[in-house]
Amino acid sequence: MTPRINAIAALAQQRMKLLKPDGPYEREFIAETVASATSGLPDISDDDRRAAVAEIEAREQVTIGRPTKLKDDTGHVAWYFGQRRTDGRMFYNRYASFLHQVEGWGNGLLASLDESTDAVMELLEAPERPGPWDRRGLVLGHVQSGKTANYAGLLCKAADAGYRLLIVLAGMHNVLRLQTQLRLDRDFLGYKSTSVGSPEGFTWVGVGNIDRRPRADFLTTRTAGGDFSRATADRAGIAPESRPLLLVVKKNAKILANLNAWVGDFLVPRGDTREIPLLVIDDEADQASVDTGEQEFVDGLPDPDYEPKRVNAEIRKLLKAFHKSAYVAYTATPFANILVHDQRETDEHGADVFPRSFILNLPRPSSYIGPVEVFGISRGGAGDAGVLDACREVDQTREGWMPQDHDRTHVPTFGGAERIPPSLEEAVMAFVLAGAARRARGQLNKHNSMLIHVSRFKDLHRIVHGQVEAWFTGFRRQLRYTPADVTQRLSDLWHSDFVPSSAESVANGFDPGVPLPSWDQVRDQLAEVVDRIKIVVVNSDSLEPLDYEAHAKTGLNVIAVGGDKLSRGLTLEGLSVSYFLRASRMYDSLMQMGRWFGYRPGYVDLCRLYTTEDLRLHYRHVAAAAEELREQLDHMQALGETPERYGLKIQAHSVLLVTARNKMRYTNEYEVTFAGEGKIQTVFDRDPAVINANSTYTVDFLARQGAPAATGRKLTLPDGTEATWNGRLIWEHVPGTEIASWLRRLRFAPESYDVSGVRMAEYIDAQAAVGELCDWTVVVPATGAGRPMKLGDHDIRTARRKVLDREGRAIRKDRYVVGTILDPWDESIDLDADQFAAALELTNRARAEKGLKPENRPAGGPIRAVRGRGWSETGVAGDPRRGLVIIYPLDPTEPAINVDVPIVGVVVSFPESATARAVRYRFNTVLDRLELA
Repeated sequence: MTPRINAIAALAQQRMKLLKPDGPYEREFIAETVASATSGLPDISDDDRRAAVAEIEAREQVTIGRPTKLKDDTGHVAWYFGQRRTDGRMFYNRYASFLHQVEGWGNGLLASLDESTDAVMELLEAPERPGPWDRRGLVLGHVQSGKTANYAGLLCKAADAGYRLLIVLAGMHNVLRLQTQLRLDRDFLGYKSTSVGSPEGFTWVGVGNIDRRPRADFLTTRTAGGDFSRATADRAGIAPESRPLLLVVKKNAKILANLNAWVGDFLVPRGDTREIPLLVIDDEADQASVDTGEQEFVDGLPDPDYEPKRVNAEIRKLLKAFHKSAYVAYTATPFANILVHDQRETDEHGADVFPRSFILNLPRPSSYIGPVEVFGISRGGAGDAGVLDACREVDQTREGWMPQDHDRTHVPTFGGAERIPPSLEEAVMAFVLAGAARRARGQLNKHNSMLIHVSRFKDLHRIVHGQVEAWFTGFRRQLRYTPADVTQRLSDLWHSDFVPSSAESVANGFDPGVPLPSWDQVRDQLAEVVDRIKIVVVNSDSLEPLDYEAHAKTGLNVIAVGGDKLSRGLTLEGLSVSYFLRASRMYDSLMQMGRWFGYRPGYVDLCRLYTTEDLRLHYRHVAAAAEELREQLDHMQALGETPERYGLKIQAHSVLLVTARNKMRYTNEYEVTFAGEGKIQTVFDRDPAVINANSTYTVDFLARQGAPAATGRKLTLPDGTEATWNGRLIWEHVPGTEIASWLRRLRFAPESYDVSGVRMAEYIDAQAAVGELCDWTVVVPATGAGRPMKLGDHDIRTARRKVLDREGRAIRKDRYVVGTILDPWDESIDLDADQFAAALELTNRARAEKGLKPENRPAGGPIRAVRGRGWSETGVAGDPRRGLVIIYPLDPTEPAINVDVPIVGVVVSFPESATARAVRYRFNTVLDRLELA
């Protein structure tokens, strides 16, 4: 953004704060304020005003939900509240001021950062609390979503609170460690960490230009060899006493061993490891930190003499050395961390890094562009509506330039020559157009990057760099001396792709806030953009990182060719075009390669991802699995569960692996299906709008079925006894299409992970295609213990269910959570006499095997088995076409919600089926143990 637009935006923001100090700021209000603030200024165009509105929106309009917090308070003492939370925050306050004044963060983003870092601090221990204590947690973010900003804020608050030794484990490569050191120089230290031991006379940067009073020491630097060195630490003689001490350390076994030796030889004799509180932040914690060895368990107990893999062993030794320690893992791909065996430990190293104390799920900001937005997830027939129009297919097989199964000796050729293929030529031209369009929009000095990731082999990085450089040199020469043909190609791509694509992206909700420039405006910027572009290789042979900081005033325009270093942790600023052919079989590796995820203010409609159709489909699956895992975490929080008491599962794939095999050696895969399942809603949204909507949908659904067939039921069983269900409204032979349509319309709380209307509807549709689940019984119990109300035309007495309070732990105030809504007697209401008797016999057989007394009513599992597949031993027939829905009208006065309609509670009883569509899941050790118990 130009200084002119920044000045207009700053002027308007000042006026906005005066008029509405706490927001919110809608677009109309922003536009009116910009207009009034510039009404008396000369030479301000409408384009200037639109650009200023877009800039303010990018700063102010980002919304972020609350983080999901799962915790185990065993041995934990609450401490971070009241004045402790708000007073003495010099480190954090200057960081927040820097983000606001320099980085342009709006109130919404700042409030979210404050809330999420507070949430982590609450889960740690007070640093002055006597030891021993040891907290292990996981913060789950999104790829390229700002995790570094989050843990920088956490470091600031920890330093303010009294944590003294702050260690950040920053990736496996020097360039990633160096990038993190540079970032924390800016966001935490406030000066350039050029040489250890000379705290005066440093060059102030970042937060240091806001406030120079809070001081921290450091033992790692921003130089190429600035990782932890025992010799450097010994010479410095710095101890984490009166001031915090920061170390940014690469995850390398030798370096970590030297760190542990320094702790043992220097800090232990001083008694520091007993008194000094340690905070370890493990960035990209699913990489290298997870133990991949095989530890034996004898009689359920881990082998105490087992030797973990080296990086994992050194991390655990470090934590074990301190009486007061906290370990906070950060990752966007937590699959390996979730699958860590929760009971692994050794005498020498202590417990493994399973997040037993807490898991914090950071919500996705409204401005974030992630896998859901780029690849889309099918949601009950909704298709890809709302997906960013960014993907462009590369036919890797037809072009033959870089086949999937190549090795390091491969020479990429196209058309018999060592040259880039047409798809890569188009991608580079798209990058030129995106850069020119951004300049035409006023983003003159913004970073602009392109990613080329086609191979993991460094030899090929050099070759690809050479081919791209050769083509681009010719392209630049043509544009300068004989521009007609090149300009025509660019014009054709602009009009055939960018113009309609931008319109579609805006229609799908991805509005950059400024109009698409005209072709003439773009063409005027082409020469400037092309001259600025540099082509570089970024791999482990690279001596310097991409130095965006050095080009802050002019913007860095770069095409980065690389592999593993571009796969994890490295941030490409202003990434607009990606050319990606690198396949991986593992969810975490695949998702981490997605450097194109992140924030794209003012140019989201210009972004492009050139990749194969197979990779696009793989990303869709991984995105769906990741979102489903987050839904499970939301469900856990709503139930007040802890990481060690509630298991997690991750959707598997026929080709891809959840993570490396040696990271999930203790886990098992199981087929999961709705067949034979009883889905019982236990989490409800307290929002009156949601309750009223669900009531309306349900009343409409029942009205379409006409009058109920019965208001109760009585069975005479083979032994002459009777089973009676009184006060139930019963509809019979309801089509499956009606059930699926109704379930799709219902609005379930996100935490109702197991009871998803969309998923259940999709399953019903799939089974209907093979002739099943097409004949349903719908039941409304109408004589509950609650107050009388109306459900459409039906006079009912609502059911009453007690609000769940799991062992005194607070449950979200915007949710109504119960243990169950199901009266088990209701689930057998649609069985005939023989089926009822068969289900009861199966129930009591199972009870007898466990030494339990017989029951007089069948259990849910046998009911669903008999309904669907019968029972061959007695010749009882089943019918997988039949399903059962029970709609419980719940009394809204029990959770004290001010509505005039009952809360709709849903139970769906699916019959057993031999043809059911199954989804494979990998269970973590907690869930595996619970399922087999």
